[in-house]
Amino acid sequence: MKSEALFPNIGEKKLPFHTPAIGLNKLQCPIVRENGYHLPQIILCVEGEGVLETEGKTYQLSEGAVFFLPADREHRYHGKDANWITSWIHLAGENMNEILESFGLRECVVINGADTSHCERIMRQILTELKVNRLNGAERSSVHIYELVMELHMLRTEQARPQGKGVYRVLPLLDYIDEHITEQLTLADLAKVLEVTPQHLCRAFKEAFGMRPFEYINRRRIQISKRYLADRNMKIAAVASMVGIHDVSYYCYNFKRLEGVTPNEFRAQNF
Repeated sequence: MKSEALFPNIGEKKLPFHTPAIGLNKLQCPIVRENGYHLPQIILCVEGEGVLETEGKTYQLSEGAVFFLPADREHRYHGKDANWITSWIHLAGENMNEILESFGLRECVVINGADTSHCERIMRQILTELKVNRLNGAERSSVHIYELVMELHMLRTEQARPQGKGVYRVLPLLDYIDEHITEQLTLADLAKVLEVTPQHLCRAFKEAFGMRPFEYINRRRIQISKRYLADRNMKIAAVASMVGIHDVSYYCYNFKRLEGVTPNEFRAQNF
């Protein structure tokens, strides 16, 4: 396992996201920062286990864990033995604070027990772009830095779900909805797919996707209908019927509610 570190200098470039420092597969020494660090950080536990202490809380870090530290927060972390290996990145950029704020990343975030392999791949891409592309490596890596922050946000969102992996039990229902989108679906039909009661289905679906099944179906029908609107010869009533809505007024109402424009306005703006 190769250990690498880079401290890029982007000069006068004004980038939305960049990194002043990144290190991969580093043997991690104990860190104590009573006043925190002046930049936000993402740290991935590659091998071994560690302990993080910050603001009166102690977190046990398993192999594969990833944690986020906001700027200027006191913290200390160390391995449980001398062979703790981490990868880390410091976050900066013209829009970094705005993005972190929009994702609610104001406090320390610790994610254990999730698949963080994509985080590791993204960090490798960032380092590679900065090393091999001297002309515009900073710009290219900026895209991956945003991707890394988004991945952290998605991992945290998944971890925060009331029944975590329950979302995967509901996923087969999405395929069923797409296959039967033109039909008049009932709650009993949907519950039968998962072999659960309608009440259990509604609760599980809401926990997984933040909305009830028929709100999802309405949104999916509107989404699919957009591809039919590309055919200017197809009447709006026919478009609605293609996605299982046989009341054109109801279709137009839902389209305007979800998209902010009517189907005809959407068609005029896009096709």
